Amino acid sequence: YKTKKALVAARYAGLEIETPKGGAQEVSGKIPVLETDQGCIFSSNAIARYISRINRPVGLYGQNLLEGGMVDSWIEFCTHELEVPLCTWVLPVMGVFPEVPEATACAKEDVKKALAVLNNHLLHNTFMVGHTITLADISICCALIDGMQLVLDAEFRKPFGNLMRWFNLCLAQPEFKSVLGDIKLCGGSAKGAVAAKAEAKGKDKKDAAPKKEAAPKKEPAPKKEAAPKKEAKDKKEKGAEESKGESAPSPQDLEKMKKDKLKKVVKEGGKRGVEIEGAADMGGLQFFCTSVDTPEGDLELLLESMKAMNAKSDPTEEERKGGSGHIGKMIFSAGAERLAVVAYVPEAKQAELSCEEWLGAVLGSQGGETVSKAKDVCSGFVKADADKNVFPLKIREPMILEANNFLRKRGLFPEDDSDDDEMVFGDDDFPSM
Repeated sequence: YKTKKALVAARYAGLEIETPKGGAQEVSGKIPVLETDQGCIFSSNAIARYISRINRPVGLYGQNLLEGGMVDSWIEFCTHELEVPLCTWVLPVMGVFPEVPEATACAKEDVKKALAVLNNHLLHNTFMVGHTITLADISICCALIDGMQLVLDAEFRKPFGNLMRWFNLCLAQPEFKSVLGDIKLCGGSAKGAVAAKAEAKGKDKKDAAPKKEAAPKKEPAPKKEAAPKKEAKDKKEKGAEESKGESAPSPQDLEKMKKDKLKKVVKEGGKRGVEIEGAADMGGLQFFCTSVDTPEGDLELLLESMKAMNAKSDPTEEERKGGSGHIGKMIFSAGAERLAVVAYVPEAKQAELSCEEWLGAVLGSQGGETVSKAKDVCSGFVKADADKNVFPLKIREPMILEANNFLRKRGLFPEDDSDDDEMVFGDDDFPSM
């Protein structure tokens, strides 16, 4: 799998890489090396990073410096938090080295933790970084291949629905399929050779020592066991009564829950406002489109999030909040029943862009409804419809792209076509005196 990620990245970058006869993918125990006209690069991660940076417009290393850093973060996570325990579990099944039961048990728990982190991240993200495939997706997907085929059975995969949706999406891409081929997931009963051996050993032990179980003399009468059964029934009945009493929260509890939720929404919005201000200042952006998680599709809470983003920032505070009121924004929040959308255009930019027209175009792309209209703030939503294959998380990214494309058509969104930051001067560029 270490070689495969470089080959997949090469497909996206439009490069042709010659591999040794017999297939580099089948060689194990050796450090991969990429030979170029300028020199050699070794280590699978270094090779994949080099290939990903060759064709910048493809975006395998993100669309900006921040996304590039996030890609590196996930690659490091993959290397240290996922690959290490997964190899400890998978390699004995492949017959590479003998199994150590204690190590395998620990590895399973570590793999669960790593998959849980990925699953939570992918709850509100289509890809690992940004809105397209990056090297982060390629690295993690390739690292999971052997595990998905050999040890991660249907029961183990069950809690990780978001991860499996993303994994299948990656495998469906032609660049992945041309390198990885058709991947057959581990079935419900396939738990690997190690598990089969363990079961066989367990059966042998049971068959070898039937004498210990053949002397149930210390069980004189079953009457003593009848009492705890009655007590258990009583406890169940009491527990059922208590659960009925606790199932309906009081009005005070509901009010407290609303206040706590609002605090979280405002906190998230305030932090996001500072991030938007910084990103806009660095990239010269006038408008910004993004998503927030905490409102969970609630339009009123999403409006409060927008207010928190636009709130005036106090430079004396240790933790700054808001500060992006001078930047136009469209924010999205996905819930179970709908995708909420709020657009904001500051007064200084209302001559260049109509808030109502902007939101209307974006909602119209998915058959949404406008709820409120104003010169500065407009809001609306798109209802989930399973029959029409409309799901909030699925349509969120396309709608963000639609919002950005609307801005591009009006010249309000900068195009990333400049190569000024990539200019390199050498001795030949400066004539000798």
